[in-house]
Amino acid sequence: MLRESWALWNPGSVIHVGAEAEVSSGSWIGMPAILKRRVPRSYRHPILEKKLSKQRIYAEARIISRLNENGVPSPKLLAMDPDEGWLIMSEVQGPTLLAALRRGMEGELEMALGKSLRSVHSKGISHGDLTTLNAIVSDSGVVLIDYGLGRLVAETEHFGLDLHSLHECLSAHHSDRKNAMHNVIEGYLQNPDSDAFDGKSVVDRFESIRGRVRYHA
Repeated sequence: MLRESWALWNPGSVIHVGAEAEVSSGSWIGMPAILKRRVPRSYRHPILEKKLSKQRIYAEARIISRLNENGVPSPKLLAMDPDEGWLIMSEVQGPTLLAALRRGMEGELEMALGKSLRSVHSKGISHGDLTTLNAIVSDSGVVLIDYGLGRLVAETEHFGLDLHSLHECLSAHHSDRKNAMHNVIEGYLQNPDSDAFDGKSVVDRFESIRGRVRYHA
């Protein structure tokens, strides 16, 4: 829990309770913000749980900080306490991509998602849990959120797995959008010389992963 003496956070409502964290809206010094608090897992030894929670809060904070420093649209890190297991970020205004696609919102949303994912990958970061629920359609484009399972020093395999996770999400929840993944990849491969990032190798690895999954299914 947040320290009772800490009055800078004004709580709003709980947005989501997942396996590892609870996410709530509110305000931080009057600014719309999001509080992400790790949920202790009772099956883990308390010392191990404390260590894992601290590591993951630090990792997510470092990822967000790197994105902020490199100008990649993302939540802004406002405050954190690894010992207590929470961090506070600015709120990205807009509907989730999940909601936008289901409402049939106009625009090249899947292509914008591919561009955003390339921006993240080009900074050496993988997302780790990429779905249309973890993306916000904002005034600055499609913004990825929730880096709780992300990697700060990612490899091509991790990048390919991000694309594969997205492929599975689009197939399961947005099957009416037949060209969705094609458009994501088209956006991902745009401007290949602007960031010196080898997006083609990532797409090739995604195709390899998809082939492995089909083979073992």
